Amino acid sequence: MRRVVRVLDRIEEYLCAVILFFMALLGFANVMVRYLTTFSLAFSEELLVNLFVWLSLLGIAIGVKREAHLGVTVLTDLLPRSWQRIVLVFTAVAGIVLFVIVIRQGWELTLIQKSWGARSYSLDLPMWWFSAGVPVGAAFVLIRLLQAIWRYGRDDQGRPGEGAMGADAGEGAHGA
Repeated sequence: MRRVVRVLDRIEEYLCAVILFFMALLGFANVMVRYLTTFSLAFSEELLVNLFVWLSLLGIAIGVKREAHLGVTVLTDLLPRSWQRIVLVFTAVAGIVLFVIVIRQGWELTLIQKSWGARSYSLDLPMWWFSAGVPVGAAFVLIRLLQAIWRYGRDDQGRPGEGAMGADAGEGAHGA
């Protein structure tokens, strides 16, 4: 059971690794084809741009999980520890509101593209396959933000937010 939980906990990382590997392979292949011939893989730009949307949102989720996003703490460091925790929870709640909106808008876009039968130009694939990355990726971020609030509430050691998620995930923002 623990193994399944660990795999589920790392699903963003596995998806990002596969997407990034495929993007690197496709980009390399396109460069080689252009260098060795007078042709190019016209579909590669379309695919790379759309896969980048998936990669970006999944990467945001990983960053939230590891507490790896940049933050300006010059003011919050001056606050008492209890207020630091309140600020952290407030920013996580603001992130939740933002990503709920992103999920909603992304879902509506995906449904519109599916209902209209919109297709990509080069590959003639359904566009909703690509735009589904927005609500799916944002849902991963939302889950990680909810976990952050839960962990901020139960973390009684050290400065709030410093390793609270990173220690549980096996990697901290300052560690790996």
